[in-house]
Amino acid sequence: MRAATAVAVLVMVYLLVIPLAVQVVSAVRGTYLPFGLPSSRWGLHNFADLYGGLGGDLLRTLRDTALFVGGSTLVAVLAAWGLAWLVVRTDLPGRNVITMAVIVPFVIPPIVRAQGYLLMLAPKSGVLNQMLRAAGLGGHGSGPIDPFDFATMTVVQGLANVAFPFLLLMPIMQNMGRSHEEAARASGASAWQTFRRVTLPMLWPGTLGVVVLLAMLLFGNLEVPLLFGQQEGGHIFSLKLWKIITPSTGELPRYGLAAAYSANFLVIVVLLFRVYLWATRGADRRAAVTGKDYRPVRLPLGRFRYAALALVALYLVPTTILPLLALLWSAVTPYAMPVTWSNLTHHLTGGAFSAALGDHEFWASLGRTAVIAVSSATLAVAVAMVVAYTTARTPGKRRRMRALDALASSSLAIPATMVGFSAFLLYSSLNRWVPLMGTIWVLVLAYSYRVSVAYRISYSAVLQINPELEDAGSAAGASRFAVFRRIVVPLLMPAAFGAWIQMVIMGANEFTLPAFLATPESRPLSWYLYSRIDPESAQLYAPGQGAAMAVIFTVCVLVAGYGLRLLTTRRTSARTLAATVPAAPAEPAAPVVTAASPVPDRAAR
Repeated sequence: MRAATAVAVLVMVYLLVIPLAVQVVSAVRGTYLPFGLPSSRWGLHNFADLYGGLGGDLLRTLRDTALFVGGSTLVAVLAAWGLAWLVVRTDLPGRNVITMAVIVPFVIPPIVRAQGYLLMLAPKSGVLNQMLRAAGLGGHGSGPIDPFDFATMTVVQGLANVAFPFLLLMPIMQNMGRSHEEAARASGASAWQTFRRVTLPMLWPGTLGVVVLLAMLLFGNLEVPLLFGQQEGGHIFSLKLWKIITPSTGELPRYGLAAAYSANFLVIVVLLFRVYLWATRGADRRAAVTGKDYRPVRLPLGRFRYAALALVALYLVPTTILPLLALLWSAVTPYAMPVTWSNLTHHLTGGAFSAALGDHEFWASLGRTAVIAVSSATLAVAVAMVVAYTTARTPGKRRRMRALDALASSSLAIPATMVGFSAFLLYSSLNRWVPLMGTIWVLVLAYSYRVSVAYRISYSAVLQINPELEDAGSAAGASRFAVFRRIVVPLLMPAAFGAWIQMVIMGANEFTLPAFLATPESRPLSWYLYSRIDPESAQLYAPGQGAAMAVIFTVCVLVAGYGLRLLTTRRTSARTLAATVPAAPAEPAAPVVTAASPVPDRAAR
């Protein structure tokens, strides 16, 4: 078991610490790669370029990134908070349907969601702009919404990420008891005073945690900035970093300058996480779940019920229905055209789907996506199970276990952009000795950095296992590793399989990491889709086929996710049934062995 733990810890250090360390070294050594080049030298010249002459636009990058991340976080949390409140705390009709409608976009690949928003907001043919023009809200043949405006891009990023905070806020609101609110109302407080002075303070720690996690997630998102921000979003951190290492004007990439940028923003992310820990230090004083009252009371909406439904529809139509409609419309029409009945009857075609299904590279990239997602999820879950068992069951050595727990949880606070760039620096520097760059195995290792997701799930599952089962195995003479392998792992499998499914879906949807690591021979489907809708892709540019591939890809992800979830449910139900239904007694009955009785032989043991 010690050997297994040591291997798991080394793998985590390699996945999480080594790439970031190489990034820090790159910031103080070399204009290009930090190792393997004779021109590399130690010094602060990268930071001098960043703060001064050649790269002195750091302040603008900080400002634009703060506005973009802060604005999109505000939009997402406000929308998610309102939806979660209506679904959990009120008697709004159709709550289950609304919940599913909000969650479904979370499963759709991010590049597909961004592409759907871009098609929906196209100045001339976008269905939302058409509806606004038909309603007399401005525009003469195009607009009124400019999809490439900075404010539009910020709102799109926020609306595209509502499902994540919605899923986190729902259990927080479900676990809030009603006694505090009833006491406030009994004291004469109005509904608004109760909401402002009782409900909001009680929900503040959990809401703040959601805000911080979402902000750190949006720091690393590249899809929306790459599709919407080429005109006004060039100084958003993720797009800025990507442009520095992939210049299009014939200049050489400046990896040292990009590492200096990333080092500054890594400090900001760490400080942001520290502020979160400081702000939530007294969260236990706001606990609202008690043994006597744990179910929230639903607020009757009365005559405001239909107004609430209208607000929900106002959110769902432009975020769920219209993007998918725009995506499907682009796939069944030969070129960009307005959504009209005449165009539907005269220009409807299935050629894009036929071309997509006959494209060998489409199927090759889909196969690579499956291999990368499954392999990275398997590696991360295996490492997470070993480390979770060690941290949860090791007596004493609390300082070491806290350090190991912090290491295993650290990837939650590292934006994907930094991970992709750090991995790019690491494997580019090692490529002359270990030629992994340009293969799918680099992507497998990079995707596995999300080991924290599997670790937190496995750690919670280990804590739910009664140690008496392990003590029984140890008393029977089994080693600690045998106990882990034959007792703990089978009990952990339902939770581990759920974490594996989640990581497979995340890997299939990943777009940011391959932006830094993929080549035409190793790119997954997400980047092949982008090459089909990017006008700079030359002969690969085919937006109709890109939309058709996006539809097929989304269907594959939804079917695979549903199938795996169904398999998990059946396996868990079978385990529960086997554990609860007693077996028929054998004839003759076996002798009863008590704790004081000696174990007669190895077979009985």
